[in-house]
Amino acid sequence: MIAMTVSDLAARLDEAYEAQERLLELVTRQRPEIVAARHEAVDAIAGEIEFEVRRLSGIEKARTAAAQALADERGLVATRWSALREALSHDELTALAPRIERIERVIRDLELANAVNGQLVRNELDLVDLSVRSLAQPDPRTAPNAYTAAGARMGAPAVAPLLLNTAA
Repeated sequence: MIAMTVSDLAARLDEAYEAQERLLELVTRQRPEIVAARHEAVDAIAGEIEFEVRRLSGIEKARTAAAQALADERGLVATRWSALREALSHDELTALAPRIERIERVIRDLELANAVNGQLVRNELDLVDLSVRSLAQPDPRTAPNAYTAAGARMGAPAVAPLLLNTAA
């Protein structure tokens, strides 16, 4: 027989999984918008992600409370899965273990998707930075003298590439 505290924790784990899945879907949906430099769409999806993260925060509080109730019931101090699983019956373990594995898997997928999106954004920012720096080179016809931070006259800078298409 499965204790009510185990059933409650299972329900909270299901909610957490569903929220993480929604986050993964949003992050995945955001990637082509980042690549296409559709900033309004990226911002709109970022707003949805922020809303989902706030919802997940509430879900995580409920999950933590359910894990604490189970730990208290079993006389455990820790609420970590590694501590809880040792105090579960076979049926209880069978009910919770697959849920924990699903959550761990979707979190790994979400971390990877976030890393990819983050790198795409960093690449776009690097291109913008390079473009701005290439456009910010002083024109020798109007500013023939450039100086170092120490005040010495600087030699002619190396020719920098000119990048005009910042959405590339």
